[in-house]
Amino acid sequence: MILYIDETESDDYFIVAGLLTSSKAATNLSYKHFKKKLRSMKISDKEKQRIFYEFKAVLLDRHYQRIKIKMLEELQQLDHKIIYTAYCKKDNIFNQKEKEKQYIKMLNKIVHFIKNDVDIIFDSFNKCDFENRIITEISLHNHVLSICSKESFAEEGLQFIDNICSCIRLYKSNLNKDFYQMIETNIIELEHS
Repeated sequence: MILYIDETESDDYFIVAGLLTSSKAATNLSYKHFKKKLRSMKISDKEKQRIFYEFKAVLLDRHYQRIKIKMLEELQQLDHKIIYTAYCKKDNIFNQKEKEKQYIKMLNKIVHFIKNDVDIIFDSFNKCDFENRIITEISLHNHVLSICSKESFAEEGLQFIDNICSCIRLYKSNLNKDFYQMIETNIIELEHS
């Protein structure tokens, strides 16, 4: 099993989510099918270069929702589960130190929920000390075979989970429920304590 991890936040919530799939190869193949379907879309070459390099949720949510829908539709062809937990930020101090603490706590909860052997890839923070703390803490789980950070543009599963995170954020913020409804049959929400 492979678990792709990303996080997002809104005014009210900090969310950590994981895309659990049977293999990296299956995830990459699903992503290639998704990109192939987009080649014929009527988008200028300049815009194609901009968005085809990295399918960032912020860009797709605002300007290219039909691309996001195609991505979510392709995801449904993949054997997967989406596991997430949300931290309510209301009336709490949420500085960088608290964010890092909550991230590790939330990721631990997700990894603890998974019972199979798993390889984990999380979206890079470009902050070595924090990434090393994540790796050290999560490696304590006996079923974690490996854990590393990658840049999202270089890892197909991270681009999927980036967009899944935005679906959850929009849903939890009551801004858009449509994207969430496309994936909700595969979602497991873990209660955050």
